[in-house]
Amino acid sequence: MPQMPHCRNGVLSFAFMLLLTVFTVPAMAAEKCPVSDAAAEKAGGFANGVTAAINTAWSCGGAYQILEACSLGSSGDNALSTIVQSKCEPMFLPKATPAIKSDYKKARAKCDQIAVKNQGSMYQSQAAVCTARSARDFARKYALKG
Repeated sequence: MPQMPHCRNGVLSFAFMLLLTVFTVPAMAAEKCPVSDAAAEKAGGFANGVTAAINTAWSCGGAYQILEACSLGSSGDNALSTIVQSKCEPMFLPKATPAIKSDYKKARAKCDQIAVKNQGSMYQSQAAVCTARSARDFARKYALKG
């Protein structure tokens, strides 16, 4: 029995470390928006700076990362999502099979339901980011296939 308190301390230590990891890793993993205050000011505002950054991103994935990190949290993200889609879709849609196109359409419709089922610009933003994520994911998966 004298070992139980030691064992219990070990379990508590493990539980504490697990909780510490669970709550700190997501915070450390969050991407920082690359649009600086100076870039936003030069572009005429934060939204314009994010638009410029997404437009000049070198890849579909890079454009999506900027959108995710710099999301406006409003319906303004619809325009940013459209830019991401314009970078991602050409990577897979032109050679996509009808089944892939159908799956992509279903993924987009599922994203659209976020805004349909919920009111507010925050949900418009979530739907827009979801749609861009779908385009990015399909580009990753099917870019080399056809």
